[in-house]
Amino acid sequence: MKKFLYSTTALAVAGAFAFSGDANAAAKPISISVGGFMSHEIGYGSNDGTFEANNGTSTAAAVNNKRSGINNVQDSELLFTGSSKLDSGVTVSITIQIEADQASVAGNHIDESYMKLTGGFGDIRLGSTTGPASVLKHLAPNVGQHPRLGGSDAYITVPASVRAGNSTDVTTSGDANKFAYISPRMSGIAIGLGYTPSTANVNTAALTGGNNAAEDEIYEGVLSFETTVGTSSVGADIAAETRNNETRAYRAGLVVGFGGFKVGGSAMSRVDSRDNRKRTGTSNKQNAYDLGATYAMGAYTFGLTKAYGEQVDGEGVQDEQSKWAAGISYALDTGVSTTITYTKADYNDGAAGGFTDNNSGHAVVGEIKVSF
Repeated sequence: MKKFLYSTTALAVAGAFAFSGDANAAAKPISISVGGFMSHEIGYGSNDGTFEANNGTSTAAAVNNKRSGINNVQDSELLFTGSSKLDSGVTVSITIQIEADQASVAGNHIDESYMKLTGGFGDIRLGSTTGPASVLKHLAPNVGQHPRLGGSDAYITVPASVRAGNSTDVTTSGDANKFAYISPRMSGIAIGLGYTPSTANVNTAALTGGNNAAEDEIYEGVLSFETTVGTSSVGADIAAETRNNETRAYRAGLVVGFGGFKVGGSAMSRVDSRDNRKRTGTSNKQNAYDLGATYAMGAYTFGLTKAYGEQVDGEGVQDEQSKWAAGISYALDTGVSTTITYTKADYNDGAAGGFTDNNSGHAVVGEIKVSF
Protein backbone atom coordinates (compact mmCIF):
# COMPACT_ATOMS: atom_id res chain seq x y z
CA MET A 1 0.00 0.00 0.00
CA LYS A 2 2.88 2.35 0.78
CA LYS A 3 4.29 1.91 -2.75
CA PHE A 4 0.84 2.53 -4.22
CA LEU A 5 0.42 5.75 -2.24
CA TYR A 6 3.88 6.97 -3.21
CA SER A 7 3.30 6.21 -6.91
CA THR A 8 -0.19 7.77 -6.90
CA THR A 9 1.07 10.94 -5.28
CA ALA A 10 4.17 11.18 -7.49
CA LEU A 11 2.25 10.61 -10.74
CA ALA A 12 -0.46 13.10 -9.85
CA VAL A 13 2.01 15.79 -8.82
CA ALA A 14 4.19 15.18 -11.87
CA GLY A 15 1.18 15.23 -14.16
CA ALA A 16 -0.15 18.40 -12.62
CA PHE A 17 3.02 20.31 -13.43
CA ALA A 18 4.23 18.52 -16.54
CA PHE A 19 1.12 19.43 -18.52
CA SER A 20 0.58 22.86 -17.08
CA GLY A 21 2.51 24.73 -19.72
CA ASP A 22 4.55 27.55 -18.28
CA ALA A 23 2.94 27.10 -14.90
CA ASN A 24 5.12 29.62 -13.08
CA ALA A 25 4.35 32.32 -15.63
CA ALA A 26 0.64 31.58 -16.03
CA ALA A 27 -0.43 30.96 -12.46
CA LYS A 28 -1.46 33.99 -10.46
CA PRO A 29 0.02 34.47 -7.00
CA ILE A 30 -2.11 32.92 -4.30
CA SER A 31 -4.33 35.36 -2.46
CA ILE A 32 -5.05 34.46 1.13
CA SER A 33 -8.57 34.61 2.53
CA VAL A 34 -9.33 34.66 6.25
CA GLY A 35 -12.30 32.93 7.87
CA GLY A 36 -13.05 31.04 11.01
CA PHE A 37 -15.39 30.91 13.96
CA MET A 38 -15.73 31.80 17.63
CA SER A 39 -18.00 30.01 20.07
CA HIS A 40 -18.62 30.44 23.75
CA GLU A 41 -20.59 28.17 26.02
CA ILE A 42 -21.69 28.22 29.62
CA GLY A 43 -23.28 25.29 31.38
CA TYR A 44 -24.12 23.46 34.54
CA GLY A 45 -22.94 19.92 35.30
CA SER A 46 -23.32 17.43 38.13
CA ASN A 47 -21.11 14.50 39.16
CA ASP A 48 -21.85 11.44 41.29
CA GLY A 49 -21.33 12.20 44.98
CA THR A 50 -19.36 9.00 45.68
CA PHE A 51 -17.02 9.73 42.79
CA GLU A 52 -16.39 13.27 44.01
CA ALA A 53 -15.76 12.11 47.58
CA ASN A 54 -13.04 9.74 46.36
CA ASN A 55 -11.77 11.87 43.47
CA GLY A 56 -12.31 8.94 41.15
CA THR A 57 -10.03 6.63 43.14
CA SER A 58 -10.57 3.98 45.75
CA THR A 59 -8.50 5.97 48.28
CA ALA A 60 -10.90 7.23 50.89
CA ALA A 61 -8.34 9.79 52.07
CA ALA A 62 -8.88 11.82 48.90
CA VAL A 63 -12.14 13.36 50.08
CA ASN A 64 -14.15 16.49 49.37
CA ASN A 65 -13.05 16.92 45.76
CA LYS A 66 -16.19 18.83 44.93
CA ARG A 67 -16.32 20.14 41.38
CA SER A 68 -17.88 23.45 40.45
CA GLY A 69 -21.33 23.06 38.92
CA ILE A 70 -20.84 26.02 36.58
CA ASN A 71 -18.22 26.17 33.85
CA ASN A 72 -17.64 28.09 30.63
CA VAL A 73 -15.61 27.09 27.59
CA GLN A 74 -14.42 29.06 24.58
CA ASP A 75 -13.43 27.62 21.22
CA SER A 76 -12.25 29.81 18.37
CA GLU A 77 -10.19 29.29 15.24
CA LEU A 78 -8.76 31.32 12.37
CA LEU A 79 -8.78 29.70 8.94
CA PHE A 80 -6.36 30.90 6.27
CA THR A 81 -6.99 29.56 2.76
CA GLY A 82 -5.70 30.34 -0.70
CA SER A 83 -5.61 28.73 -4.14
CA SER A 84 -4.24 29.12 -7.65
CA LYS A 85 -5.39 27.33 -10.80
CA LEU A 86 -2.71 26.16 -13.25
CA ASP A 87 -3.11 26.10 -17.03
CA SER A 88 -3.60 22.34 -16.81
CA GLY A 89 -6.76 22.86 -14.76
CA VAL A 90 -5.13 21.62 -11.56
CA THR A 91 -5.87 23.77 -8.53
CA VAL A 92 -3.12 24.18 -5.92
CA SER A 93 -4.44 25.35 -2.56
CA ILE A 94 -3.23 25.77 1.00
CA THR A 95 -5.06 25.60 4.33
CA ILE A 96 -3.75 26.75 7.71
CA GLN A 97 -5.95 26.49 10.79
CA ILE A 98 -4.86 28.39 13.89
CA GLU A 99 -6.35 27.80 17.33
CA ALA A 100 -7.13 31.21 18.78
CA ASP A 101 -7.70 30.35 22.43
CA GLN A 102 -5.34 30.55 25.39
CA ALA A 103 -6.44 27.04 26.36
CA SER A 104 -5.13 25.45 23.15
CA VAL A 105 -3.91 21.91 23.73
CA ALA A 106 -0.27 21.71 24.89
CA GLY A 107 0.32 25.27 23.73
CA ASN A 108 0.23 24.19 20.07
CA HIS A 109 -1.78 26.82 18.25
CA ILE A 110 -1.59 25.15 14.81
CA ASP A 111 -4.40 22.72 14.04
CA GLU A 112 -4.24 21.62 10.39
CA SER A 113 -1.67 22.91 7.90
CA TYR A 114 -1.54 21.29 4.48
CA MET A 115 -1.32 21.68 0.70
CA LYS A 116 -3.96 20.28 -1.64
CA LEU A 117 -3.85 19.44 -5.36
CA THR A 118 -7.29 19.11 -6.96
CA GLY A 119 -8.19 18.11 -10.49
CA GLY A 120 -9.75 15.41 -12.63
CA PHE A 121 -7.57 12.87 -10.81
CA GLY A 122 -9.21 13.71 -7.49
CA ASP A 123 -7.85 15.34 -4.35
CA ILE A 124 -4.32 14.94 -2.96
CA ARG A 125 -3.51 16.36 0.48
CA LEU A 126 0.04 16.75 1.74
CA GLY A 127 0.88 17.87 5.25
CA SER A 128 -0.68 18.07 8.68
CA THR A 129 -4.33 17.15 8.13
CA THR A 130 -7.01 14.69 9.12
CA GLY A 131 -7.09 11.38 7.27
CA PRO A 132 -9.49 10.44 4.44
CA ALA A 133 -11.38 8.01 6.69
CA SER A 134 -12.40 11.04 8.78
CA VAL A 135 -13.10 13.27 5.78
CA LEU A 136 -15.49 10.73 4.22
CA LYS A 137 -17.11 9.33 7.38
CA HIS A 138 -20.83 9.42 8.22
CA LEU A 139 -21.89 9.75 11.87
CA ALA A 140 -25.09 9.78 13.87
CA PRO A 141 -26.83 13.12 13.24
CA ASN A 142 -26.90 15.41 16.25
CA VAL A 143 -27.54 18.95 17.45
CA GLY A 144 -25.16 20.65 19.88
CA GLN A 145 -22.52 18.64 21.73
CA HIS A 146 -22.15 15.23 20.09
CA PRO A 147 -22.05 12.52 22.80
CA ARG A 148 -19.27 10.70 20.91
CA LEU A 149 -16.93 13.63 21.61
CA GLY A 150 -15.59 15.20 24.78
CA GLY A 151 -17.66 18.37 24.94
CA SER A 152 -19.40 17.27 28.12
CA ASP A 153 -16.06 16.49 29.83
CA ALA A 154 -15.87 20.13 30.96
CA TYR A 155 -18.95 19.48 33.13
CA ILE A 156 -19.01 15.71 33.81
CA THR A 157 -15.58 14.29 34.73
CA VAL A 158 -14.28 11.14 33.05
CA PRO A 159 -12.68 8.88 35.71
CA ALA A 160 -8.99 8.25 35.05
CA SER A 161 -9.54 4.53 35.52
CA VAL A 162 -12.13 4.32 32.72
CA ARG A 163 -10.27 3.80 29.43
CA ALA A 164 -13.32 3.26 27.20
CA GLY A 165 -14.19 5.87 24.61
CA ASN A 166 -17.28 6.05 22.43
CA SER A 167 -15.85 7.54 19.22
CA THR A 168 -16.48 5.49 16.08
CA ASP A 169 -13.44 6.94 14.28
CA VAL A 170 -10.86 4.48 13.03
CA THR A 171 -8.28 7.16 12.22
CA THR A 172 -5.84 7.50 15.13
CA SER A 173 -3.31 9.59 13.18
CA GLY A 174 -5.09 12.83 14.07
CA ASP A 175 -3.59 15.77 12.17
CA ALA A 176 -0.08 14.28 11.93
CA ASN A 177 1.79 14.80 8.64
CA LYS A 178 0.52 12.39 6.00
CA PHE A 179 -0.11 11.62 2.34
CA ALA A 180 -3.85 11.46 1.61
CA TYR A 181 -5.73 10.78 -1.61
CA ILE A 182 -9.48 11.08 -2.30
CA SER A 183 -10.78 10.02 -5.71
CA PRO A 184 -13.46 11.83 -7.73
CA ARG A 185 -16.98 10.58 -7.10
CA MET A 186 -18.34 8.30 -9.81
CA SER A 187 -21.99 7.25 -9.46
CA GLY A 188 -21.79 8.55 -5.92
CA ILE A 189 -18.76 6.41 -5.00
CA ALA A 190 -15.38 7.73 -3.85
CA ILE A 191 -12.35 6.06 -2.31
CA GLY A 192 -9.79 7.51 0.08
CA LEU A 193 -6.30 6.28 0.98
CA GLY A 194 -3.91 7.65 3.59
CA TYR A 195 -0.42 6.98 4.92
CA THR A 196 1.05 8.54 8.07
CA PRO A 197 4.78 7.73 8.51
CA SER A 198 4.77 8.76 12.17
CA THR A 199 2.24 10.16 14.62
CA ALA A 200 5.06 12.01 16.40
CA ASN A 201 4.70 14.70 13.72
CA VAL A 202 8.35 15.81 13.93
CA ASN A 203 10.90 16.23 11.17
CA THR A 204 13.10 13.32 12.22
CA ALA A 205 13.39 9.73 11.01
CA ALA A 206 10.38 7.81 12.31
CA LEU A 207 11.10 5.29 15.09
CA THR A 208 8.33 2.78 14.32
CA GLY A 209 10.11 -0.58 14.70
CA GLY A 210 12.41 -2.51 17.02
CA ASN A 211 12.42 -2.69 20.80
CA ASN A 212 12.55 1.09 21.19
CA ALA A 213 9.69 1.84 18.80
CA ALA A 214 7.72 4.76 20.22
CA GLU A 215 5.89 6.13 17.19
CA ASP A 216 2.97 4.86 15.13
CA GLU A 217 2.95 4.23 11.38
CA ILE A 218 -0.63 4.24 10.10
CA TYR A 219 -2.36 3.13 6.90
CA GLU A 220 -6.03 3.83 6.23
CA GLY A 221 -8.56 3.28 3.48
CA VAL A 222 -12.23 4.21 3.03
CA LEU A 223 -15.03 3.59 0.54
CA SER A 224 -17.76 6.24 0.54
CA PHE A 225 -21.16 6.55 -1.16
CA GLU A 226 -23.30 9.68 -1.31
CA THR A 227 -26.34 10.55 -3.43
CA THR A 228 -29.23 13.01 -3.33
CA VAL A 229 -32.63 12.71 -5.04
CA GLY A 230 -34.94 15.66 -4.50
CA THR A 231 -35.20 16.21 -0.75
CA SER A 232 -33.89 12.72 0.07
CA SER A 233 -30.26 11.76 0.56
CA VAL A 234 -28.15 8.74 1.46
CA GLY A 235 -24.57 8.73 2.77
CA ALA A 236 -22.58 5.65 3.74
CA ASP A 237 -18.98 4.59 4.31
CA ILE A 238 -16.84 1.63 5.29
CA ALA A 239 -13.25 2.16 6.41
CA ALA A 240 -10.25 0.34 7.86
CA GLU A 241 -6.98 1.28 9.56
CA THR A 242 -3.85 -0.60 10.55
CA ARG A 243 -1.39 0.84 13.08
CA ASN A 244 2.17 -0.55 13.20
CA ASN A 245 0.67 -3.87 12.12
CA GLU A 246 -0.30 -4.25 15.79
CA THR A 247 -3.90 -3.02 15.81
CA ARG A 248 -6.59 -3.06 13.15
CA ALA A 249 -9.79 -1.07 13.19
CA TYR A 250 -12.94 -1.18 11.06
CA ARG A 251 -15.90 1.17 10.88
CA ALA A 252 -19.13 1.72 8.95
CA GLY A 253 -21.63 4.55 8.87
CA LEU A 254 -25.03 5.25 7.30
CA VAL A 255 -27.11 8.45 7.31
CA VAL A 256 -30.44 8.86 5.51
CA GLY A 257 -32.22 12.18 4.99
CA PHE A 258 -35.80 12.84 3.90
CA GLY A 259 -37.43 16.24 4.08
CA GLY A 260 -36.34 17.87 7.34
CA PHE A 261 -35.38 14.55 8.96
CA LYS A 262 -31.99 12.85 9.21
CA VAL A 263 -31.45 9.48 10.88
CA GLY A 264 -28.43 7.22 11.04
CA GLY A 265 -25.46 5.99 12.95
CA SER A 266 -22.05 4.37 12.82
CA ALA A 267 -20.08 1.57 14.48
CA MET A 268 -16.40 0.78 15.04
CA SER A 269 -14.39 -2.23 16.20
CA ARG A 270 -10.67 -2.30 17.01
CA VAL A 271 -8.71 -5.53 17.53
CA ASP A 272 -5.29 -5.94 19.16
CA SER A 273 -2.75 -8.12 17.33
CA ARG A 274 -0.17 -8.31 20.15
CA ASP A 275 -0.60 -11.39 22.32
CA ASN A 276 1.19 -9.82 25.29
CA ARG A 277 -1.40 -7.01 25.39
CA LYS A 278 -4.56 -9.02 24.95
CA ARG A 279 -6.83 -9.24 28.00
CA THR A 280 -4.55 -6.87 29.96
CA GLY A 281 -4.78 -3.32 31.24
CA THR A 282 -2.93 -2.10 28.12
CA SER A 283 -5.21 -3.83 25.60
CA ASN A 284 -6.39 -1.77 22.61
CA LYS A 285 -9.47 -3.90 21.92
CA GLN A 286 -12.56 -1.71 21.81
CA ASN A 287 -16.03 -1.32 20.28
CA ALA A 288 -18.27 1.71 19.87
CA TYR A 289 -21.45 2.86 18.17
CA ASP A 290 -23.64 5.95 17.82
CA LEU A 291 -27.28 6.43 16.75
CA GLY A 292 -29.16 9.65 16.20
CA ALA A 293 -31.94 11.62 14.56
CA THR A 294 -32.47 15.32 13.81
CA TYR A 295 -35.35 17.40 12.48
CA ALA A 296 -35.01 20.87 10.92
CA MET A 297 -37.99 23.22 10.98
CA GLY A 298 -37.27 26.71 9.73
CA ALA A 299 -34.55 28.30 11.83
CA TYR A 300 -34.84 25.54 14.45
CA THR A 301 -33.18 22.11 14.48
CA PHE A 302 -33.87 19.40 17.06
CA GLY A 303 -31.74 16.33 17.73
CA LEU A 304 -31.48 13.21 19.90
CA THR A 305 -28.27 11.12 19.85
CA LYS A 306 -26.84 8.13 21.72
CA ALA A 307 -23.18 6.97 21.86
CA TYR A 308 -21.69 3.94 23.60
CA GLY A 309 -18.19 2.47 23.85
CA GLU A 310 -16.45 -0.38 25.64
CA GLN A 311 -12.79 -1.38 26.02
CA VAL A 312 -11.01 -4.42 27.44
CA ASP A 313 -9.08 -3.44 30.56
CA GLY A 314 -7.89 -6.83 31.82
CA GLU A 315 -8.86 -10.49 31.94
CA GLY A 316 -12.65 -10.46 32.04
CA VAL A 317 -12.61 -6.69 32.68
CA GLN A 318 -14.42 -4.23 30.45
CA ASP A 319 -14.72 -0.47 30.92
CA GLU A 320 -17.78 1.30 29.51
CA GLN A 321 -18.77 4.83 28.49
CA SER A 322 -22.38 5.62 27.65
CA LYS A 323 -23.82 9.03 26.80
CA TRP A 324 -26.93 10.40 25.20
CA ALA A 325 -27.73 13.99 24.32
CA ALA A 326 -30.71 16.08 23.28
CA GLY A 327 -30.16 19.43 21.57
CA ILE A 328 -31.99 22.41 20.10
CA SER A 329 -30.36 25.01 17.85
CA TYR A 330 -31.66 28.29 16.47
CA ALA A 331 -30.12 30.28 13.61
CA LEU A 332 -30.15 33.91 14.76
CA ASP A 333 -28.71 35.24 11.50
CA THR A 334 -26.31 34.23 8.76
CA GLY A 335 -23.30 32.76 10.54
CA VAL A 336 -24.76 33.24 14.04
CA SER A 337 -26.45 30.42 15.93
CA THR A 338 -27.36 29.39 19.47
CA THR A 339 -27.58 25.87 20.86
CA ILE A 340 -28.75 24.22 24.06
CA THR A 341 -27.65 20.64 24.82
CA TYR A 342 -28.65 18.28 27.61
CA THR A 343 -26.24 15.35 28.17
CA LYS A 344 -26.52 12.30 30.42
CA ALA A 345 -23.21 10.45 30.87
CA ASP A 346 -22.29 7.19 32.63
CA TYR A 347 -18.74 5.85 33.09
CA ASN A 348 -18.14 2.35 34.43
CA ASP A 349 -14.82 0.91 35.59
CA GLY A 350 -15.08 -2.83 34.99
CA ALA A 351 -12.49 -3.80 37.63
CA ALA A 352 -13.67 -5.74 40.68
CA GLY A 353 -14.58 -3.27 43.40
CA GLY A 354 -14.17 -0.43 40.92
CA PHE A 355 -17.49 1.19 41.83
CA THR A 356 -15.66 4.05 43.53
CA ASP A 357 -14.06 4.85 40.17
CA ASN A 358 -17.42 5.05 38.39
CA ASN A 359 -19.11 8.35 37.63
CA SER A 360 -22.39 9.55 36.22
CA GLY A 361 -23.83 12.98 35.74
CA HIS A 362 -25.93 15.46 33.85
CA ALA A 363 -25.05 18.64 31.99
CA VAL A 364 -27.04 21.47 30.44
CA VAL A 365 -24.94 23.68 28.16
CA GLY A 366 -25.83 26.77 26.16
CA GLU A 367 -23.63 27.97 23.30
CA ILE A 368 -23.50 30.91 20.91
CA LYS A 369 -21.36 30.57 17.78
CA VAL A 370 -20.30 33.13 15.21
CA SER A 371 -18.79 32.02 11.89
CA PHE A 372 -17.01 34.47 9.59
